Amino acid sequence: MVESEIVFPSSSSLSSFDRSTDTDSVAGSPSLQKPSSSTTRHHHLSRKKKLGRPVGSKNKPKPLLVIDKANKSVVKPVFIEVPETYDVIRTIVKFARHHQVSIIVLNASGTVSSVTIRNSHYHASPFTLYGPFKLISLTGTYIHPHCSFSISVSGIKEQCFIGGVGGKVIAENEVMVAAVIVNKF
Repeated sequence: MVESEIVFPSSSSLSSFDRSTDTDSVAGSPSLQKPSSSTTRHHHLSRKKKLGRPVGSKNKPKPLLVIDKANKSVVKPVFIEVPETYDVIRTIVKFARHHQVSIIVLNASGTVSSVTIRNSHYHASPFTLYGPFKLISLTGTYIHPHCSFSISVSGIKEQCFIGGVGGKVIAENEVMVAAVIVNKF
């Protein structure tokens, strides 16, 4: 069996901080002291940290979202049904004027028999296409008294036409327009 030998530093190698005249020193070495009684008590009283919510805490309900009906800028979704042979853009504008609201058109579905498109890239005059055409998308805004709409349609031979609306867009079948009412004017 190997015996280990404890070597204590000499008193000359100790700093003034390590030198102590405490009577509780171990084996006469000032650097090796017994743990203080507060450290011992703390060691015995330590417990595992409890998991979960603190004692007394509760799940507090979140406040309800209240929409003031007097607020003029409430967003409200609407669907506008455009009968056949009616002008889609004129129907949207007429709806907005009747309800005195600004409107944002998100999309439309259905078929149109003719559409007047203006191409802003070439500064050319608007031209009318005669279909039937399937509506791919119709987006735009009507903010009293101004309106601006963009349209894309596809023809029978998979031809696509995209541009700004420069005139009438006549519905061949019933056209459904998805829009959002923004505010009253």
